[in-house]
Amino acid sequence: MTAPHRILHLASFSSMGGTERMILFLVEAMDRHRFESHVGCLIGNGDLIRRAQPICAGARHFQFRHPLDPRGCAAVLGYIRRHRIELVHTYGLRADTVGRVAARLGGARAVVSGIRSIDPWRRWHHTLLDRLTAPLVDRFISNSEAGKAATVARERFDPSRIEVIHSGIPAREIPFARRDEIRAELGVAPDAFPVAGILANLREMKGHEDVVRALPDILAAWPSAVFLFAGRDDSGGAIARLAAQLGVDAAIRFLGYRADTAPLLAAMDIFLLPSHWEGLPVSVLEAMHAGVPVITTGVGGIPELVRDGEEALLIEPRRPDQIAGAVARLAGDQALRRRLADNALRRAREEFSLETMVRRHEEVYGRLLGL
Repeated sequence: MTAPHRILHLASFSSMGGTERMILFLVEAMDRHRFESHVGCLIGNGDLIRRAQPICAGARHFQFRHPLDPRGCAAVLGYIRRHRIELVHTYGLRADTVGRVAARLGGARAVVSGIRSIDPWRRWHHTLLDRLTAPLVDRFISNSEAGKAATVARERFDPSRIEVIHSGIPAREIPFARRDEIRAELGVAPDAFPVAGILANLREMKGHEDVVRALPDILAAWPSAVFLFAGRDDSGGAIARLAAQLGVDAAIRFLGYRADTAPLLAAMDIFLLPSHWEGLPVSVLEAMHAGVPVITTGVGGIPELVRDGEEALLIEPRRPDQIAGAVARLAGDQALRRRLADNALRRAREEFSLETMVRRHEEVYGRLLGL
């Protein structure tokens, strides 16, 4: 038997978000007879590394102090050489810039770069860095057609170099039988309705502020409504302060980051993600697989996951009035909630499975390594 081929998944950040979770899903499910997985990251709190250690051959936080930290760059290069890494898969602009160069200098046989969002925040110098290091990349993998299109338009890459592999997540049990118990643990009254939840770190792009601004109208129609905000607070408390100013803070449970989202999905009547921009959000996939009806915005790759009126209600970004209207519509129509949830569950199982995502990544890696 040949030894498994060594892959380094190099992320820009180690604080958990959708990309970091997908790395863990991929690493845990890959064929270990064919591929030996390593996980690295440049900055962040180290959560990704702690969670990767039990499921991969090696995990390392390179402790970058700034984007091109020479000591950090040397550490990445040394890791690639020491572990004889054959393929480096980078995620995010920081990891792209460092990892592509380090992979080539370190003797890796192939470089793959992930495209995880449409990234409208990128400025000219970000694009320049991407273009300068792009010739070092053998293959780009985008998790959405929208991400591919945005990258081609901005970076002027040849579309044939970019392969689209939609994200997939593992099947798991959602503890709906414990719904009342879970709600009590979250401080949600037994008669609360609707209970709506967002699984996303609290940052501007995810639309939490829009939800807070929609809450006065929602509570006027549904006084017992409760909203679960589960995610790391990257707003520095700004969302909570706005909720207090508008007098709606009693209707929100700020739960912080939760690694286990299954109980939260069991507690929800409605899942909500009113993002301003996106790639292919893992949290929408989670809600689909859990059979929880979804309200989200038609941005980025989201329309590749769900269709308006079929698997979800799609609204425009930055529109609190549309959030309030969609919540009222779903809360008042049990049949619609059930139909959207059933359709989304069926579509998730057929088109967005972990098995399909892993198989297609392994095919790309195999081609590049000549397997």
